[in-house]
Amino acid sequence: MPQDFPATRDDVDAIAAWTVIRAARELARGLAAELDPLDLSPVEFGVLIQLAAADALSQAELARLVGVRPQSMTALVAGLHERGLLDRGAERGRGRLSRVALTPAGRALLAEAYPRVLASNRWFGSDEAASAVVTALRPVLAETTGPADAVP
Repeated sequence: MPQDFPATRDDVDAIAAWTVIRAARELARGLAAELDPLDLSPVEFGVLIQLAAADALSQAELARLVGVRPQSMTALVAGLHERGLLDRGAERGRGRLSRVALTPAGRALLAEAYPRVLASNRWFGSDEAASAVVTALRPVLAETTGPADAVP
């Protein structure tokens, strides 16, 4: 016979990881609304900004950095390539490492998107509060350097 677990709203709100997950979903919706006029999703923005920061990356590296499965990255890269935002390199094919890079059109779109995304820091109140959120979450993100297949 199952026992009742008398959880209260305070009990739920005291779980830091669950609160972060709920907040992440709300933030993703807000960021999607900011990027929608540019026909760009938050994950697509993540691909563009990671490539700008690293110059060129493999799809597996991108998957790890953006937090998606490699299979999802294949479709993302293909879609961004079709839009002329990415160059997938000449050495494509199964078993071949190809480097993905931004095109000039990708850099131009990123230049439009970046200020919108950066402005989302105001959602946290002050610059200090936004910085504190980044500082608090950075150790958690540092632990996600394992295989991209492990991303939930």
